[in-house]
Amino acid sequence: MTAEDDSEKVGYGNPPRKSRFKSGQSGNPKGRPKRSGNVAVKILAELKQPVTVRENGRERILTKGEALAKALMARALAGDIRSIQMIANLLPGQFRQPEDPATRTEVVDDDREAQIVERFIVRKLGGAAADIDPSTSPSPENPASDKENINDENDA
Repeated sequence: MTAEDDSEKVGYGNPPRKSRFKSGQSGNPKGRPKRSGNVAVKILAELKQPVTVRENGRERILTKGEALAKALMARALAGDIRSIQMIANLLPGQFRQPEDPATRTEVVDDDREAQIVERFIVRKLGGAAADIDPSTSPSPENPASDKENINDENDA
């Protein structure tokens, strides 16, 4: 057997010479196919595509996202409730009412808060709290009188 006979052997691990990869050539020249992406990426890409829109008798080129925003705003301005709600949901910070400091009420009475907490404890423990003054606790016979006491404290 000569060296030429060994190089011409064909079998497992020894493909024929003419079907072997050429030097410097990849076995997968196109490579692995890219992922198609998810739906959100496709929608965002579609919103960036240009579209021709007729506006005030002139044709303009806008992205689909801009055209969608204009159409949504036009419907909202025409009185479409769903469009108004959609815009309000998309831009929640734009529709908040600023707080007026004059109408703002804060509870600053620490004694009042302490009484409310004591009443709550008495109600939940049912008299097991001996260190709480019973005169400030609500009477089980007349819970409505307790509500009147709280309302009187609010007026003060």
